[in-house]
Amino acid sequence: MPDSAILDVPIGLILVFAIGSVAVSRINEVVFGVMAYRGRQLETELRRLFGDGPVDRTGTTPDTSLTAQLLDGSLRGLRTGGRRNAVPDLRDALGQTGAWRRARQLRLPSYIPSTAFARGVLDMLEPPVRVLLSRMDTAALPDSARDAYRDAHHSLTDTTAAALAEAITAAPSASEENRKLAISIAGLAGPESVRPLLEELDKLPENAPLRLALTGIATRAGHDRDRIVAEIAAWYDDTMDRLSGWYKRRVQRFLIVYALLVTLALNLDAIALTNALWENRSLRAAVVEAAVTQVNSAPVSTGTTVTSADTPTTNNSEDAANQAVQAIRDAGALHLPLGWTDAGSDSADPRAVPDDVGGWALKILGWLFTTLALSLGAPFWFDLLGRLVNMRSTGPKPVPIA
Repeated sequence: MPDSAILDVPIGLILVFAIGSVAVSRINEVVFGVMAYRGRQLETELRRLFGDGPVDRTGTTPDTSLTAQLLDGSLRGLRTGGRRNAVPDLRDALGQTGAWRRARQLRLPSYIPSTAFARGVLDMLEPPVRVLLSRMDTAALPDSARDAYRDAHHSLTDTTAAALAEAITAAPSASEENRKLAISIAGLAGPESVRPLLEELDKLPENAPLRLALTGIATRAGHDRDRIVAEIAAWYDDTMDRLSGWYKRRVQRFLIVYALLVTLALNLDAIALTNALWENRSLRAAVVEAAVTQVNSAPVSTGTTVTSADTPTTNNSEDAANQAVQAIRDAGALHLPLGWTDAGSDSADPRAVPDDVGGWALKILGWLFTTLALSLGAPFWFDLLGRLVNMRSTGPKPVPIA
């Protein structure tokens, strides 16, 4: 195809932006992994919902908050590999680096499924007898006990609990597990042990967002536990959507900082790169060939604008660091005028330090443009690169046959 500088220059520039964005994304993963950032933000949001307040940083008071009880209770399985409970002495939480160390040791989860959260909340707030009832295998209930179970599920009292136990133990087809649960329920049921959920909300602080939400949910759903779980899960999803929006905006600030550091370290001047690609036909051809190879190659992980790797293992952090280094090497392999050169060299060399005000103004403008470009994320640039390469080839790349 005839040389087309008007299209080839943007292709070359976008390839540089894409590779630089991979480095920025991987640096972000490493830093957020060290900081356990998303896990700490999730814990902070849970404390707000429960009305617990911030983590005590004096190191003198164990964390007995509802948030800690939730993370050490039914949600403990989400803290894979956590070496400590969430409730012991927090002396090492003093200072910012101590907070990072604490979060990594606890293996705070970066994500909690809404249904798991809802069931975990009910397991904490509801009396044990109701939790036992929810664990009963309804599919294995004998027909003669279904009405008794329905009555107990709707309104659990000592009378309905005794009727359920009698119906299940009298049925030969009842499972052994359901028999044990029914007997335990009948033994625990009493006026104080089967208080409705609305009364159990006293465990939450008066102005806690979760208490306000549960008050309305419990009023609407009554004794229907499945509906209560569904409504708590929906409320939690809405809350996490707002947190995700805030999180993405916060991460974008970090990405801009990392993009600026990469830009300055490699002297990624978008204006100088554009001029070099426009004036040097052989350089332009080499970069376009690299871009075509990239587009035609098998899909690879290019990173994301917002990472969720915030409770990583050491291997994840090492992989991200290695990919960042590889991305920088890929940029160097293009033989573009990147990096810095001695001040005494040719002033026309785009790698040289500017020697006048106009040169500095142009250099800073090029840096700013590159910084903004790298902060957009690798997926954006690789997608745009594929579109331009296909356009240059006068047609879309054929879709591989499965």
